[in-house]
Amino acid sequence: MSATDHRSSNHDDELSRALRDLVDDASLPGLDTHLDVVRGRTRRRRAAKKVALGATTLCVAGALGVAAIALPQDVRPEPIAPAESPSPTPSVSPEPIPTFPAGIDAAALACLQPAPTSTGDDLPAHLSVGVPDLTVQTAGSVTAPVLLRFDGDARLRYADSATGAYVITRDGVIVSSPLPAPETTGEATPAPGSSAAWELDLASSASCDPTSTQPSPLPAGDYEVFALHRFPLTGYSALQADGTWGEETTGALFDGWLVADPVPLTIAPEPDPVVPAQKPVVVRDAIEADTSAVFEALRKAATTGAPAAVDLFFENRLTDSPGGGLMLTVDPNPGVNGSPGTTSDAGWSMAFFGGGVFPDQVESHQFVRLVGTFDVTLDESGATPTFTLDVVAGGTPSTAPAATDPHVCRAFNESLEGDGGVYDSFLADARTLVADRSPAATSQVYREVRARWIESPRVWWALLAHELTMQTTDVGGDQIVGACVEYWQ
Repeated sequence: MSATDHRSSNHDDELSRALRDLVDDASLPGLDTHLDVVRGRTRRRRAAKKVALGATTLCVAGALGVAAIALPQDVRPEPIAPAESPSPTPSVSPEPIPTFPAGIDAAALACLQPAPTSTGDDLPAHLSVGVPDLTVQTAGSVTAPVLLRFDGDARLRYADSATGAYVITRDGVIVSSPLPAPETTGEATPAPGSSAAWELDLASSASCDPTSTQPSPLPAGDYEVFALHRFPLTGYSALQADGTWGEETTGALFDGWLVADPVPLTIAPEPDPVVPAQKPVVVRDAIEADTSAVFEALRKAATTGAPAAVDLFFENRLTDSPGGGLMLTVDPNPGVNGSPGTTSDAGWSMAFFGGGVFPDQVESHQFVRLVGTFDVTLDESGATPTFTLDVVAGGTPSTAPAATDPHVCRAFNESLEGDGGVYDSFLADARTLVADRSPAATSQVYREVRARWIESPRVWWALLAHELTMQTTDVGGDQIVGACVEYWQ
């Protein structure tokens, strides 16, 4: 308080001096009296302010003391920490537009160019083949699944084109390049993360043969195939970090081909052509005088390579053949009598290995029935021709085919005492063969007569022997009796 009173007194003295100086300068009378009045009012106002300020301070201090005593200890306010300044909101920068590589054009995929490099992950679209390898025969074709996949963080716009393009390389050089014409099928706007699939139809032919305007078969060997698809990208917008899509950038962003990773391709040689099974040459007859029909049938089998289905009935004159087979020697034909000669007329031989050899006793004669399927070869280098018959797999029957000899022989015997039906037919056919001067190999008459009797090998042999007797003696023989007597008893 004292420091405050001294300061006020000093202030009054300074004010008085200033006013006096002014008065002295102005020569105003009665000024001291007025100054005393002003000074008194000033002091009273200043004293009133001090009293009021002291009372207010005392009241506030008392209220705070009572509040401090009344408040429980656990609810007294903690000191208030200074407010933290809010962190600045980070600004979202737009995703940068990627720079795409230079496009692979059709010129780089032409014949004899280096193998292309796969585009891989350098683009927002990816091409792949769905099989690890491929195999195809020369001049053949094969299919493979192809997948076109689009990235999920980009919206794309491109001019689509036909699918199915590819190139084939060997030793790092393109040897087949059947690229389609560069025609657009329309604008494509695939959904982000979507895909498209198709079948690649690959032909194992070369379109790079400079000597031909047509594709030629690729040689057998190891190759690589690259699946392709044109991808002229004209619009791109990237997914931003906040989940929104950026502005679309348009223009010729990428103009070239998508190239899949190479897939190994094996071109296998064509298998040897399958020779269709030839119809067997039927050699079904009895060997007697004129054996030209049997000889020519065996010659046909040997010449064409067709198997021979043999069913021959002949007199048993078999001997052992070198190599473990059997040999039949056919005598010269004694009944030519001016008829045109054949190769077989001078005699020939037949060695056979395997087949069914079924003996057949006809009175005092031993006969054999040879049945089987054989491969036939002919050797004409010796004095007489020799056939070699080798049985084919499964070509040996276990039993001889059924014959109608018992039935025909009984019918023949009955006809001798009756209307003469079978007997008359037998004699008529014998006379017909005698009258026919053509060799059996070329005679239509011989074939027709044989067809009527061949199911009875014994009777057919007897008829041929009867014909030979008629040629040489002009009368018939009794060969039919020898062939059928056992069925007559």
